[in-house]
Amino acid sequence: MVLPRHKLRGLSMLNVALVAVVLAIAVSAYLLFFKSDSPAAATARPAVAVARGDVTASVSSSGTLASPQTASPQFATSGTVTSILVKVGQVVAKGAAIAKIDPSAAERAVRIAEQNQTAAADSVNAAEQTLSDAQDAADAAAATPTPTPATGQSQGQSQSPEVVLSNAKAGLAKATADKEQADQNLEAAQADLGATTLKAPIAGTVTAINGTVGSVAGGSSSGSSSGSTGSGSSTGQGSTATSGSTSTATSGGFIDISDLKSLQVVAAFPEADAIKIKANQSATVTLNAEPGTNITARLIAVSPTPTTTNGVVSYSATFSLSKLPAAARIGQTANVSVQTAKATNVLYVPSTAIVTSGTTHTVTMADGAGTKTVQVGVQGNSFTQVTSGLNEGDRVELIQGAIGAAGGTGGAGGAGQGGQGRTGQFPGGGAGGGGQFPGGAGGGANRGN
Repeated sequence: MVLPRHKLRGLSMLNVALVAVVLAIAVSAYLLFFKSDSPAAATARPAVAVARGDVTASVSSSGTLASPQTASPQFATSGTVTSILVKVGQVVAKGAAIAKIDPSAAERAVRIAEQNQTAAADSVNAAEQTLSDAQDAADAAAATPTPTPATGQSQGQSQSPEVVLSNAKAGLAKATADKEQADQNLEAAQADLGATTLKAPIAGTVTAINGTVGSVAGGSSSGSSSGSTGSGSSTGQGSTATSGSTSTATSGGFIDISDLKSLQVVAAFPEADAIKIKANQSATVTLNAEPGTNITARLIAVSPTPTTTNGVVSYSATFSLSKLPAAARIGQTANVSVQTAKATNVLYVPSTAIVTSGTTHTVTMADGAGTKTVQVGVQGNSFTQVTSGLNEGDRVELIQGAIGAAGGTGGAGGAGQGGQGRTGQFPGGGAGGGGQFPGGAGGGANRGN
């Protein structure tokens, strides 16, 4: 079948249009998928100039806010609690009365001890008088000659003055010892009576009350106190065990008290970082509860003994705070950064520009001059001091950031990977390669390290 001429002309124009569209698509695809992967693009790396300024090195950890001094006083004598004079959250002074137990038994013991002391004192007085009389008799006998008894006359059975005097001395010694024991018993009874009133051993805030009125407390422990930098025994959180109708406080302390006016940060550092820190180093603390607030701190001490958790060895460090935020509470999470070294007004480059092999450090020059060996000083978290080998203004390549500059590995719609430079140095590309150092050509977001 032969088509009319005008129909053949229309079909030819349609074919030409289709061919043109196909060619346009092919060219676009070539430019998109092949041109961007040229050797020049693949090897392009961001370059930076050697700058001058300050370089600091630091180690970081997280810990908690803790009280520098705590105490858990307990009644030294046993008795039934009759009153609790404080509440949780109340601030108490050192030596203030905080609780009382029934003093009846202690008062009765004091009365008995006083009576025994009085009796012992009377015995001493009587023994002293007996000794005085014996001494007078002995002196009189010594001054009067003893007549010789007649033959066959028997002597009286009375003791000689010397024996009477010796017995009087022994009696006084025993009476004196009994009086001393009575005095000690009275002092102990008076101390037990005083112990029926529990007093705060430190100034601070009541953080827990581990008993109730009517419970039996004391007798088993005198309480304990501890400091964060001392070696005191640990303080226990009290609990109350109920048996029948009488409850007994079983904790190491009847009331817990903590100093909340000068909280400290206690943080654990891994052994590799612990050897870099020492007392009196400055630090910066931030609280998770107040992330925008930086608190100046000072390292007080590093524990000489390690703690091992899941095979990881760490050392506890204690920091004092220059100023305590009003909202700070015991147990809050705190992040601490300790400055371990600082170099002022020195040449530095991003740490990602330096390649280290053993003790050799090299950089790649951005002018095509190849690599150059440099000497480094303080190595901070983001920047490294260069002590020799470079001049201010020299441009070096970010070796570890080459992947980000090369456009990443994302295809169309994939995620392009940004540069591996440390956070805050050189940003990776934006979505679809729109950043300073472009990422992949795909529409995914870059991930800068």
